[in-house]
Amino acid sequence: MEESALLAEFLALADNTPEFASFTPTSRIHHEWLAKVQALVRQWDPSEVPALRAEIDFIGYSVVRDKTVTKIVSVLYRAIADLQFRLHAAPAKSFGPGAVYDFLKTLRDLLSSAAESIFIIDPYLDGQVFDGYLAAVPRQVVVRLLARKGTAELKPALDKFIQQSKMAVEARRSASIHDRIVFLDDRSCWVLGQSIKDAAGSKPTYLAPLDHDTTQLKKSSYEEIWTAAQPI
Repeated sequence: MEESALLAEFLALADNTPEFASFTPTSRIHHEWLAKVQALVRQWDPSEVPALRAEIDFIGYSVVRDKTVTKIVSVLYRAIADLQFRLHAAPAKSFGPGAVYDFLKTLRDLLSSAAESIFIIDPYLDGQVFDGYLAAVPRQVVVRLLARKGTAELKPALDKFIQQSKMAVEARRSASIHDRIVFLDDRSCWVLGQSIKDAAGSKPTYLAPLDHDTTQLKKSSYEEIWTAAQPI
């Protein structure tokens, strides 16, 4: 995964660390969080995974839980510090005119890191979003697309992609959108400088993560727009 994308995912996990005092053997929120930490650490530094997995295996024992959680969270923040150092604390990624492949690869890697859901808002979405980007997404991920124009051309590609991939993909249109935003797993949010179909073609663009609080505000606003939007 692109290091800037990996850093954003680690930061999102840090912002959403569950309270382990309420841990139970069947607690979904805790196990999902631990699984995501392990998956991201594997991307950051595979050599850290065996020791991390051993700590996770002991999380069920209350007598050592505080010590275990401390070690797990320590790995999480060590990864964040390391990635921030590598990226000079600037996770945003910029792309000059003509860097269309670099942009495609970065956004495709970002989308393929999703485990549960993707919500793409882009006024000018077209069929290339399927071949260029969503084809690399795990099949269990639920995808939502919100566009404003060109939806007549988007519909045939959408139907064919669903038929072949068997993925859960829904597209709607709304005249109320102007931003170009990607939400991943209801945790992280990325802002695009241009529409996906034109990004880095003849003008420079960027791909930048938002902080947790801004992400939640944006998500709430776009959920309202999605509810009122018209199915394609």
